[in-house]
Amino acid sequence: SAISDIIVGRSWDELGGGGVVVDDDGEKMNTTASIRLIRLWRSALRALDDVRLVVRERGEVLGRSLRALTIRLCDPSVLISSDDTFLSDSDQMKKDREIEVQAEYAAAVSLGWLVKYGLNAPCPEATGICISCLLGIVDVSKPTTLQPVLAELCYALLMAMSGLEPAALNYLQVRAAGDSNSGGSGNDRYDNLERIRIQAAMSGPIATALNKCLEMVKHVDLETQQKLVPVFDSSLRTGAGFATRAATADAVSNLSNSCPSAFRFKGISSVNPTVRLLRALYYASERERGITAKDKMTHALGNLAALAPGSSVRQLVIKACKRYCESSGSNNDPSARKAAAATVRAIVVRSSNQLYDGGPNDIWRKKVLPVAFLGRHDEDTKVSTLWKDVWDEGGSIMSSSGRNDDTYGITLQENLLPFLEMAIISALRDMSWARRRHACSALLELSNSNILAPTSRSIIGDEDENDHDRFLQRAKSSSVLLRECTRIIARPRVWVGKADTIKAGSIIAGKWCSIAPAKGTSIDSLHGYYHTEWFPIVLKIDSYDDLFDGDGWFALNHSEADYLQDANCDVDEVK
Repeated sequence: SAISDIIVGRSWDELGGGGVVVDDDGEKMNTTASIRLIRLWRSALRALDDVRLVVRERGEVLGRSLRALTIRLCDPSVLISSDDTFLSDSDQMKKDREIEVQAEYAAAVSLGWLVKYGLNAPCPEATGICISCLLGIVDVSKPTTLQPVLAELCYALLMAMSGLEPAALNYLQVRAAGDSNSGGSGNDRYDNLERIRIQAAMSGPIATALNKCLEMVKHVDLETQQKLVPVFDSSLRTGAGFATRAATADAVSNLSNSCPSAFRFKGISSVNPTVRLLRALYYASERERGITAKDKMTHALGNLAALAPGSSVRQLVIKACKRYCESSGSNNDPSARKAAAATVRAIVVRSSNQLYDGGPNDIWRKKVLPVAFLGRHDEDTKVSTLWKDVWDEGGSIMSSSGRNDDTYGITLQENLLPFLEMAIISALRDMSWARRRHACSALLELSNSNILAPTSRSIIGDEDENDHDRFLQRAKSSSVLLRECTRIIARPRVWVGKADTIKAGSIIAGKWCSIAPAKGTSIDSLHGYYHTEWFPIVLKIDSYDDLFDGDGWFALNHSEADYLQDANCDVDEVK
């Protein structure tokens, strides 16, 4: 009580003056204001954690008085408003500057100690008074006052988002997740509890202080802004709870819009903090189970990708596409497939500027969009919707950019036909049956849309030289895909999706039969443009026993157990 009365109304100079000291080791005859303030806080916290009731009550009184003193020392407007009116303008400005410097000293000492020791106090009462004081300091301080400790303060607040949360909430959510294994709506309960926990964390006092700190970032210098990027990366990688990771994702989204220059670093990508943060967001979203935190991270990743180096974004997109293709079949991982699809969608939708530069390998046309075309046929409706957005948004940008020097066609499917062909062939030969089904559905879609068919002018014989390359592109892709369909049909194994392959092969063959030349036809009779080997279907008029060249189908005797091999064929994944 006596100490509480003594410290009321004291100024920085009256406490001992001096600069910033991070510990309380000082000589008795040379004790600065920093040392005295730290010792007062330590004494208050010890009193609040005492086993005796009387001591705890005195500690509460001291804590309230010390909180008021600390906030007053960090608020330069309180001291400036009581200035001497008889000072000259130059003296008044000098004195105001001294007061602001002293406020910076007080804020640096107080925030540094409160963040390091106060928020980790074992006593709930001590933690509460420290949080209250910290919020008061952030509320009254100017950006220049908090600038020296802004990065450390933001990191401490982010970590406190989960550290100060009651453990009972996590227990309830884990139990709800366990119920999902025994049936019911366990996943829904898990997501609802996660949403409630995040809403409670985002509306709490820690989140309020964090938001005020983030609002100050645009008023500090660039060097201080860039110090926050490694802080976000560290909080994502070391954060113990999803509330910390969700708050970090929101902070990244906020700063990428208000302070985009903070994420632009010079140097190679391997040591670029923005690239590390971009990768951390992707891996965190892949591991996160809750849908709310996952969506926040994906949203932040899309915003950050617009500011990251193009080569790093392309590497991440390629990795996501590869991860999607590998996470099926025996390695089925729905969470990884959804995270990969959501990552690519976030980049395509929120960082569309990256799509204009596909790099030396032109990954957007040759890799990403073909994967999206097959991904639209995913059995998971959420994943297929994500890939549909990638196809629509990315396709519109590709069409407007006009980068089709090596391909021909009007529609997006025809323009990307050579790359779609390679993606379908790769999926049809994949070890995963799910990937094969996607490829069969995509192949049937191409066949029904008349992409794997002759051009209209070639059918009516009114073709000019300008359509030569377009016809040749269709013919080559149709030949490759029809050959693959024939190879699959010839195998006796039966599996879900094979019917689509048979149907697609029949459609392709039927489209090209209308202009199929006879083998040995001269080039002149084909308008001087095409060789017979370019056609998917070529008629062999001197063979009456073959369905396909050399198979002797019609010469076989089918009277005895006609399809002996079919009796031993495997049936796989029949629904």
